[in-house]
Amino acid sequence: MGVDRANLLVYVAAMPTPELRPDEDGQKPHDAAGWYDRGRRSERDGDLDAAREAYGRALARDQDQPHWHYRLGCVHLKAGDPTQATICFSAALRAEPHNGTYLTNLGAALDRLGRSDEAIRMYRKAILHETATAATYHNLGALFAEAGQTDEAIRTFAAAIELTPDAEGYQNLGLVHFTSGDFGRAQACFEKAIACDADFGIGHYYAGLCAMKSGRYDEALKRFERALQLNPQFARVHHNTGVCLHKLERYEQALGALQRALEAYPEDGRAHYQLALTYDALGLTQEARHHYGQSRARQQSSDGPSVKR
Repeated sequence: MGVDRANLLVYVAAMPTPELRPDEDGQKPHDAAGWYDRGRRSERDGDLDAAREAYGRALARDQDQPHWHYRLGCVHLKAGDPTQATICFSAALRAEPHNGTYLTNLGAALDRLGRSDEAIRMYRKAILHETATAATYHNLGALFAEAGQTDEAIRTFAAAIELTPDAEGYQNLGLVHFTSGDFGRAQACFEKAIACDADFGIGHYYAGLCAMKSGRYDEALKRFERALQLNPQFARVHHNTGVCLHKLERYEQALGALQRALEAYPEDGRAHYQLALTYDALGLTQEARHHYGQSRARQQSSDGPSVKR
């Protein structure tokens, strides 16, 4: 079974950009470089429409600037237009065909268009020419993970971490181990993610899941508590907290946690089922019967991990 990419961390490759020149307040730029600088400012400020217009004006005056095509492609990708992004990244690559950043972002755009085989070719081309970035390996690893190619995903994420050891990289590698049922290796990765960033809430959550899957319920509860401290909106934690409390026969506390989980996910059949078990343990048969019925009436949602893309 492949890893659900909704949980994987996906990357867009970044590259250094020249220092911006001072803008002339209220004045239109006089040349292509001025329009490019205006585009960079607009992109930095989150005004994607203005950035797109400025980069377009710059390129209308000077087409022979691969980095400008690249930046326009990045704006299109941020704006949710991978088709136009693909055109721009391809234009940049015509001038610099082995540029790893351009290849990686073209791969990301192609992947968003559902053209995963072409995306893989772009990532492998960057690796072949030794211009790959950590983002190249992360995105390629995510495709392998989703396809259930566990060994390839592990090797690829490990290569990303070797280039840039960060919390997100260890998280992705841990998710592959978790999905394959290797909770020991998975937890080791999540611990390294937390070592990189002590406030990495999702790392605490998955470390808690590993402890729960291994029967270490007290340890899991501490991890889930920390994950909620870091992200109070992380409602999925309540369900797993309730499961651990039930396993520890702390049924009243389990009931409270599971009710909070159901408030966040009222259509989650698993939450209803776990509530039914807990009500049963408390001898509340009518309530248990109600939630057993609700669990059967709903399609159970998945709690499995996915690699962050």
